[in-house]
Amino acid sequence: MTHEPLHPVQGTRSPLGTTDVGERLRIGFITHLDQHDDTATIYRENIRLFQELEQQGYDSGWIASRHFGAGWAALPSPYAFLGALAANTERIGLGTAVLPIIFDDSVRVAEELSVIDHLSGHRLLAGLGKGVPSDSYQVFEAYKPDRDRSFEEKIERLHWALEGNQVENGSSSIYPANEALKGRLFHGSSNIDTIRFAARSGDGFILERFGNGAERDAAKRQAFQQRQADSVLEYRRVFREVWGEERTPYVVTSRTAYPAATTAAALAESSTRVAHWNRFAALAGRVNLEDSIEDQLLSDNYIWGDPAALAADLLADPTVLLTDELVLGIHPARHTIDETLEKARILIDEVVPLVREGWAAGRAALLEAERLEVSA
Repeated sequence: MTHEPLHPVQGTRSPLGTTDVGERLRIGFITHLDQHDDTATIYRENIRLFQELEQQGYDSGWIASRHFGAGWAALPSPYAFLGALAANTERIGLGTAVLPIIFDDSVRVAEELSVIDHLSGHRLLAGLGKGVPSDSYQVFEAYKPDRDRSFEEKIERLHWALEGNQVENGSSSIYPANEALKGRLFHGSSNIDTIRFAARSGDGFILERFGNGAERDAAKRQAFQQRQADSVLEYRRVFREVWGEERTPYVVTSRTAYPAATTAAALAESSTRVAHWNRFAALAGRVNLEDSIEDQLLSDNYIWGDPAALAADLLADPTVLLTDELVLGIHPARHTIDETLEKARILIDEVVPLVREGWAAGRAALLEAERLEVSA
C-alpha cells in the first residue's frame, strides 16, 4: 500500500487555522521496549522498529520511559535512545510517553532535549509526566513528595531554559536554545488541574490508555472514556481562554488496539500474549485475575478484533474523536519486533483509514457543539 508523505511535526505554537490540526488525524505507534529479556537486544531491535514504522507511514513513534523496569518497560532514561533514533531515522516524529521530569534537573532536561531535537531536525515530541507511582522514588536526589507542585515548577523552569535565558547571578546563558521545542511539549496526566496547567502554559497534553482506581473495571470503561473526553474539552476551553487565536491546542491520545484476521482470533492470541503483563498488573492491583479474560482486557481499556471491529470501537470513544494525534500500540501483548511490525502494518493499512474517515465526521460534530456552547 502507498502511504501519503509524513507531515511536519505539529505543535501548539502556530496560530489557529495555520496548521492541519483538526483536519487530519495524525497516527503514532508506541513501544514499551518490553519484547525481550536481553536489554541490549531490546534497544537495537527497537531502533529497527522505528525505521520500519517510518517506512509504513506512521507520523510518529513513541517510547515509554519508566524507572525500575515498571510494567516490564526497559527504558529508564530516553536520551541516548532518542539520539540513536534521531541518527537512524529521517522523517518520523520521535515522542516520549512520558519522560518523568520530576526526578531530573529541568535545565539538564532542556539541554538534553534541545540537542536531540536539533539532531533530529526538530522531530521531537516531548511528553513529560510525574512517573508511574512507586515507593522507591526517594532514591532520586531531585525528587519531592509533592509531585503535582514539583511538576509545575519543573515545567516552568524547562520553558525558561529552552528560551536560552541568562543564568541568574551568572554570566552564561542556557545553550543550545530551542524555543521551537516549547511548542512540542506535552503534559501526560489524568489530573484535571495539571491538564488546565498545560493549557495555561500553551503546551499540549497526553491521555493515557487506561483509567485509574475504580475506573479500571470493564463495566466502567465507557464512563472512563467520557471522563477523558470531558478533560479534553476543558483543556480546549482553558487554552482558548488564555491564548485565543494566537496558539493551537494539541491533544495526543494513546490506545491499545490488537488486530487479527477475526475478532475471535484476536481474543485467542491476546489471552496468551498478555499473560506476562497481567502477572505484573495483578501484583499492582490493576487487574483481577479472577475475571474473564475479556473483562481483564476491557478493564485495561485494551481492545481486540478484526480491522472493522477495531475501527468501530475506537470511533465509539469520544476521546478519540477529540484527539489530534492517536497513538496506537499492541502493548501489553508481548511479541518479537517482527510480530510487532506485522501488527503495526495491519493497523496503519487496514484500521487507520477507517478511523480517519469516521474521525473527520465525528470530530466536526463534537467541535461544532463546542463552538455553539462558546457562542451561546
